[in-house]
Amino acid sequence: MLNIRQIPPLRGFLLGLVAPLVVAVAASSVAHAQTDASGAVPSNKDAQIRAGIERNTKGKIIVRSISTTPINGVYAVETPSEVFYVDGTGRYGFAGAALIDMQTQVDLTASHLEKVQRIKFDELPLSQAIKEVRGTGARKLAVFEDPNCPICKVFTKFVDQLDDVTVYKFMFPVIGPESIPLARMAWCSPDRGAAWRAIMAGQRPMGARQDCDTTGLVEILKTGERYSIQNTPTVILANGKRLVGATPPEVFMTELDNASR
Repeated sequence: MLNIRQIPPLRGFLLGLVAPLVVAVAASSVAHAQTDASGAVPSNKDAQIRAGIERNTKGKIIVRSISTTPINGVYAVETPSEVFYVDGTGRYGFAGAALIDMQTQVDLTASHLEKVQRIKFDELPLSQAIKEVRGTGARKLAVFEDPNCPICKVFTKFVDQLDDVTVYKFMFPVIGPESIPLARMAWCSPDRGAAWRAIMAGQRPMGARQDCDTTGLVEILKTGERYSIQNTPTVILANGKRLVGATPPEVFMTELDNASR
């Protein structure tokens, strides 16, 4: 039986844990800004911050890496899916904030987060996806979609019109319990691709079997949990970049071409 468990966003946890959030940065240290936006942190300081975060969040936040920022005394913390900022003790932090270079008008948090959220394309369970090749198949993308997601229904029609692509469609029934039997119907169908296309087009087959081996479908759900894929549609491009939700067509095509070079 399928079991869907979503991981609560880190920012929500932090906001609930320490509200309002405050960063304790000594005034004297702000004048000496660090020049490296994402430099290595000395091992002793790294260990101190990790220990502080572990202690103050009771181990509920998994720290992947810690790096410096252009602001002296403020450190960027990467989790498997997000970026937030803390002081040198690991007690005080910014959640839901963006670090902006006001001179260049660059959102440093957005670029950092984009790197954090990349997924190695070949680490996806591609054998469990519905694979569609059109034309040369040179441009690759994977999409996680739910049959009850309105944006997914529009997006899948758009993807079906693309040429020279290899598309891996993952059944990802996470919007609600009613999505699960639909995914099972398609999964247990002799022609998964045709069944899934019909369901995504709004058809609701009656009496279709749902009692086949759904191990592969569970693997897809676990992959979504492992990479904190919490919204549909979520697209993973060949370079690992993640696009979530309604991406404008012109932006999507640019990203698809860039990822395939």
